[in-house]
Amino acid sequence: MHSRSVCLTQNVWQSLRSGNKMILRDKSALHFKCKVFLSAQKKMDEKRTMTGKRIYTGLMGLLLFLAFACTDDRESPGGTNGNPSLVFRMTRASADIINNTQVYLFDGDGAAAGQFRQKVPDVTYAADRLTMPVAAGTWDITLVSADRDINSELVQPVRGQGRSSLKMWETRSSGGNLPSMPELRTAYITGQQVIAGQDNVASETALLSRNVALVKVVIADAGGLDINGTHTMKLSNVPTTLNWEGGLYPNKNNPTVSAEPMTGTFTIHNNTAMAGHQYSDTLRFIVPAHKGTDYLNALPTDTTTSHLKLSVDLASEGGTRFEKTDVVIPRVPRVNGILLVRIFLGGKLDVSTEILNWQDTQLEADLSQTQLYTDKASVGLAFKDTIHVNTNAREYTVEKAPEATWITSVKKLDGNAVEITADLDSYVDNHPRTSYITIKANNVTKKIPVTQRPDRGTIKVSEHKLIFCPKAHENRSVEVKSIGGDWIFLGSSPKATSDIQSGVKGNTTVNFTRTSTIKPDDFDTCYGDGQIVVKNKTTLDTDTISLMNCYIHVDDGVINALAPTGSAQTAVTNSQDVTVLGGSRNIIFDSWESWIHSDLRWNPLTQVLTMTTDREPSDEARDGSLTFHHADCPDYQVTVKVHQDIIVTIPPFDYFVVKFMWDRSDVDIAVEFQGNNVSGDGSNNSSYDKKPVGWSKNQTVNYNSKLLLQWGGDARQGQGETAFFNAPVLEGDVNSPRKIKLDVYATWYSSGIAPAPMTFEMTAYKGGTMSKGTAETGDYNKYNYYNEGGERLYNDTYRVLITTTGGNGTYDQGGYTKVATIVYDRIKHSASVTVLAAAPANTRSSHSVKVPFRPEEKPFWTPVIVNTYSDNYQGERK
Repeated sequence: MHSRSVCLTQNVWQSLRSGNKMILRDKSALHFKCKVFLSAQKKMDEKRTMTGKRIYTGLMGLLLFLAFACTDDRESPGGTNGNPSLVFRMTRASADIINNTQVYLFDGDGAAAGQFRQKVPDVTYAADRLTMPVAAGTWDITLVSADRDINSELVQPVRGQGRSSLKMWETRSSGGNLPSMPELRTAYITGQQVIAGQDNVASETALLSRNVALVKVVIADAGGLDINGTHTMKLSNVPTTLNWEGGLYPNKNNPTVSAEPMTGTFTIHNNTAMAGHQYSDTLRFIVPAHKGTDYLNALPTDTTTSHLKLSVDLASEGGTRFEKTDVVIPRVPRVNGILLVRIFLGGKLDVSTEILNWQDTQLEADLSQTQLYTDKASVGLAFKDTIHVNTNAREYTVEKAPEATWITSVKKLDGNAVEITADLDSYVDNHPRTSYITIKANNVTKKIPVTQRPDRGTIKVSEHKLIFCPKAHENRSVEVKSIGGDWIFLGSSPKATSDIQSGVKGNTTVNFTRTSTIKPDDFDTCYGDGQIVVKNKTTLDTDTISLMNCYIHVDDGVINALAPTGSAQTAVTNSQDVTVLGGSRNIIFDSWESWIHSDLRWNPLTQVLTMTTDREPSDEARDGSLTFHHADCPDYQVTVKVHQDIIVTIPPFDYFVVKFMWDRSDVDIAVEFQGNNVSGDGSNNSSYDKKPVGWSKNQTVNYNSKLLLQWGGDARQGQGETAFFNAPVLEGDVNSPRKIKLDVYATWYSSGIAPAPMTFEMTAYKGGTMSKGTAETGDYNKYNYYNEGGERLYNDTYRVLITTTGGNGTYDQGGYTKVATIVYDRIKHSASVTVLAAAPANTRSSHSVKVPFRPEEKPFWTPVIVNTYSDNYQGERK
């Protein structure tokens, strides 16, 4: 027998013993096998002994088959310039993947290990393989491909540089937008030896898999959006760059990210199955993803910690817009995975995420004609399952993946059955986990995916949605049916409580009672939508009960309607006095007063009630009523008071100044907080209530060592007497109610003047700093407050009638005239002002008086000048 036959026979025998295999996963992940055929061999010696012939006779049929196969496939020795020929089989690969594959060589050993050497230039593309010449040596080989030609877009590596420090791909923004990248695939073979001067058949299996992640973004549930409007979305903090190891560049936790976002436009649809609900089409983006050392695991840990951010700008019904920026997406993109981002809108924006797999399927390659079949391509189980094996081999082995610790046992049973058992205790609900078992017969290896997931249909509830509301539906019941195992509730919901938390198999009745609270800070916790999951403890199956705790809250039980001003006969009010929670957060109007127009509108997204009201014929204050019910609970009806008065609404501000101006004798004012106990029962807050500022009273009121309220000083020459309210001091204060009440009083100091009018001015500022002037009189005088660096949001003046004189000791008991009540909303950062002493346009003094050139003397009170804006200010010195 020729020496070539012996050598080839030995190599085939070794190949059969070592169980060489070729595996192809589905169109998302392509396996390939490489065979290196070295330089041509000497002619085989035909003078082998007959003993040698007898030893190898049993293999001759297979040898002839392989010899013809090699001849037909043209895998003959010898390559370009004398280099060995390297062949990559790419079975079942699509033509575009094969034709777009590029091959790069990196040094595989020595001091230069891992450094780039060259791109293989002479690649021959065939229907199912790549052929190229490669010099002898030890190589790390990188393959890069995509479903289109990306050769010109790859960042070519620099000779002598390491893979991790070299950029391979960089997505570049265009026109202010970051585009999706192609579906780039990579594969790596490390330590491949190519030895000259002898026969070598070296086999290596690698995975040509995606080096990207697919991000899907969808509005899963919303209400109140304008389906004809423009709805945009942006993804920011998006990685742009991969290195030649397939990792994020420069590293996985601090990758290079684009300054420009990925953008998309939602198309909104009304949900025909659920009235008042909407959804969108799904937007798709492909981004670079980190390929770590354990990327093939079901739950890899070598991943990035850099999160994407989401921003939305959505058109609401009524012409308003809902905007939210830089919401951090909880999960990070996973290589060869789908990051599904679901957006839920119901007055606020919630985001949920899920990682989905791009599933890989498998193909077994058989070089020895061994047959290996199973009755299942994959196994799905909760606790235990059986798979049957059919093979023509005498024996087969089965074992689980090394990292699959949750697979507690894999054992062979009679009748070629394999039993697989999984751990129930470590299973995380609603998070199926996947690994594999390996079945091996001769040189054929079959990997069977194993997924632990629930046995569906083994637990059910009679009602999947329980709707609660005050009085009409305080309690609801549901029947739990569990098959094959006991059941338990996974956690609880603050929306409603159940009378039991677990039960046995069979049918069990569970009673729920709604949660209620009167504290506004707890509304979002107790009211609205929640859910509770019931689980079969044996089968892992779950079912979900949605809990909708409906509630309608009206601030102080009153909707304040604007009165028309000037010559207008109607006024439009955009009220935020109503809060609706639960379900669609929508209301349906039932009845209203004749002076309230029928075009009442409610926006569930912004929680704004819009109404048009007529002018009261006598321009007097009036009360009426408005009746409406919750859209998701028709039995829940509310009737509220609608009050139309002289109410001034002031937009969100930081600083508020009240000022009195007059053209007669001396005026005194008193400004104080009152009725601000945190309980909301109208009693006083001992920290700052009933501490008036004004002449012969406090100059400042401090709270938590910060200036809260300050009097400008005793102005006696018509400079204007002022008080300044420092609103940010109450921001987030847990010892104050949501709405803070502030009363304003004024009186004439000199007798013989009242009743007489004066001017009451209110000014609100946003930002900047507040200080008093320095002059005695005129603009910028030391009795008035001025804003520097901020924005004046509001300014208005009223003519008010002051009917009192003196009365310092009984200022709040009729001694002073009560001019106005200011109600500051700490959450909205805005205020409403009720003017109580408005003067008719023709108001005169009840009798004429001579105003003396020099007003009567009053006790002189020297104010203490304190720089309250200093970092060292610690409150008023007693």
